[in-house]
Amino acid sequence: CGPCSWHASPCRLPVVSITNACNMDCPICFTYNRKDKLYYMPVTEMKRTVDWIIESSDAVDIINITGGEPTLHPEIFKILECCKRPEIGRITINSNGDRLAEDKEFCRRLAELDAYVILSFHTFDPQVSRKIHGKDVVRTKLKAIENLTEAGVKMTLLNVMIRNVNERAGGDILRLMKKNDSILSLTVQTMTYTGQGGGKFLNDGHLPVDGATKIICEHSDGELEFSDFMSRPSGHPLCYSICYVLKTGDELLPFARLASREKIQSMMKESYLIRLDDSQDFFTDVINELYAKGETRHLRFFRELIEKLYPANRVLSAFQRQRIAESAVRTIYIHTPMDEDNFDCSRAVMCPDLVPSEPGRLIPACTYNLFYRMQDERFYVKEQ
Repeated sequence: CGPCSWHASPCRLPVVSITNACNMDCPICFTYNRKDKLYYMPVTEMKRTVDWIIESSDAVDIINITGGEPTLHPEIFKILECCKRPEIGRITINSNGDRLAEDKEFCRRLAELDAYVILSFHTFDPQVSRKIHGKDVVRTKLKAIENLTEAGVKMTLLNVMIRNVNERAGGDILRLMKKNDSILSLTVQTMTYTGQGGGKFLNDGHLPVDGATKIICEHSDGELEFSDFMSRPSGHPLCYSICYVLKTGDELLPFARLASREKIQSMMKESYLIRLDDSQDFFTDVINELYAKGETRHLRFFRELIEKLYPANRVLSAFQRQRIAESAVRTIYIHTPMDEDNFDCSRAVMCPDLVPSEPGRLIPACTYNLFYRMQDERFYVKEQ
């Protein structure tokens, strides 16, 4: 399954695996990474891949670099430099945090390249960490966050939510996100029982997107409600649930309480992130609505934000506005990937998160992890 005449969504998030090397062997890992023969994508191949991603998909908000553990790639910075194109709004790199916790200079190099880190962070509890990762890595994760923050690197914390194992972690991460302005978003990815480790992990039941959303709300100290979340327009409603919030001081103010979900969804219809166009209408309507209700506490905040997003002396691009909005906007994503127990062709055909497998061919992420990665000798070797 790759975009064909039946595929219903263009590529919104290209996901590129650049290595099979990993310095951890987590019991929850949903990928395959062969250990007997290391693979590192050549820089020339990465350049070609970026070229045809742009050729086939035009501008994308994000390109995601993953693995394995991509920080182990010996030419990782050259790989990231290949992605610095005007058609790409943001470069993200997945990491388990080991190298980031040990190497401050590496973090500074990431900041120089303006790369964002998606850091896996599944629990604050050492005992739960041993169950999820095979060892206690809580201090390592916290040190990685400290080093990235010091270097000025923006980050997303990626939390794999597992039923009856670490359901409270999302609330703890939200509280950490409120204190640390370098943490722009929380992505909750429900446990997928497939891959090298995940296929053997004790299956205590899948969490659907609405179930995971309710759990996040329950542990949000009353700040988030189920109605604050909405489906992602470019994907299947069973795959993504999203809540955009404005961070005003220590308060999280959901967009859904300020504007209709139709208005909010219209701004991310053709993209992965919200794209603010040349019109100030969205924020102007919010201000007028708040003023009409007599809710004036946040009006100055919105006025100042509008002045930054729509300066009088120049016109900003959608990508530039996204960067400016980061100072005020935080995002909670709930993503429920598929495995062999709940695979659904109707979800696969709408998937906007695509893996470039070869020139001209992009494969939906869940489909790739389930059916194609095991056919790729760079990542899988059949056990004897």
